[in-house]
Amino acid sequence: MKIAITGHSAGIGQALSNIYTVQGHEVIGLSRRNGYNIRSIPKVAGMIEPCDMFINNAQVGFAQTELMWEVWNRWRRQNKIIVNISTQMVTQQVAMKEEHDQYLIQKKALELAHEQCKYRSEFPQMILIRPGMIATQPGWEPPEYEDVNSWAQKIVAFLEEIVS
Repeated sequence: MKIAITGHSAGIGQALSNIYTVQGHEVIGLSRRNGYNIRSIPKVAGMIEPCDMFINNAQVGFAQTELMWEVWNRWRRQNKIIVNISTQMVTQQVAMKEEHDQYLIQKKALELAHEQCKYRSEFPQMILIRPGMIATQPGWEPPEYEDVNSWAQKIVAFLEEIVS
């Protein structure tokens, strides 16, 4: 399978990229570090378009939602898969810390767009994943934060169950 992953150079994206590469999948990694800023929506969507699965992981402002819309429109009615990585934080009405307000609003927008796309057509298949507190940043350590590789393995196992 040909899998596009945004934010593949760190955190969940990197862990997923590593797992899928070891499994023999062709991974198209799209990160700022290799010249693919998700705010460049036409450029990034063009790289995603020939893939079978898109893991929409990188989050910068509302670009994650805008990129999902673009890919969904390009893939409309095609038997492909869009996996949106959100957060368990969206279950809260208000972010626990003020510095998380924008992040919460952006992820809620992603989930609303996800549901609209899912409602509009059977394909591409839309899958939403809400990780919890994961050690994706320096200084974020277990036990408060779960290991990123452990979470990535759970995501891959979950996707294998529902996609096959």
